[in-house]
Amino acid sequence: RNLPRWDLRWAATFSFVVFALVMWMRSRFDTQADMITIIIPTVVQGIAVAFFFIPLVAIVLSGLPPEKIAAASGLSNFVRISAGAFGTSISTTLWEVRAAMHHAHLSESIAHGIPAATDALTRLQATGLSPQQSLAAVDRMIEQQAHTMAANDVFLISSVLFLLLAGFVWLTKPVPKAGASSD
Repeated sequence: RNLPRWDLRWAATFSFVVFALVMWMRSRFDTQADMITIIIPTVVQGIAVAFFFIPLVAIVLSGLPPEKIAAASGLSNFVRISAGAFGTSISTTLWEVRAAMHHAHLSESIAHGIPAATDALTRLQATGLSPQQSLAAVDRMIEQQAHTMAANDVFLISSVLFLLLAGFVWLTKPVPKAGASSD
């Protein structure tokens, strides 16, 4: 109800900053994250969503004559969906590349003669696993850690991108407030 009284660029900026905070919170996850640690960013994200869609749609459609609003809305939805598809592909690729990199770095710690690795493999073999099964178990743990670290990287990059996108909102013209005359 109050949005028509505000400069919608402030509401959109607020949403981008809160999304950046949520992405930063998620970039701090580890493999031992409990339910509360996962739920808190999700609840905070709800605040960002509330200030996201209506202001951005109003900014996109402001100043257009009524006969062009349907076409502009369709074009806006097309660009939003296409950008989401590109973003999904890019972030998935980045996640896999970063997971492979983290896996390689973590694997360097598993070698004969390294006390922690030798101790871990000895303990696993003491539970009845063969040497190959012990190495496979360690590899699964490394894989899990690598993918978690890669997800954290993607979330951190997303956080920075949201902060950068907040600045782009200010390149738009202000939406005329309710009752004000337009340029």
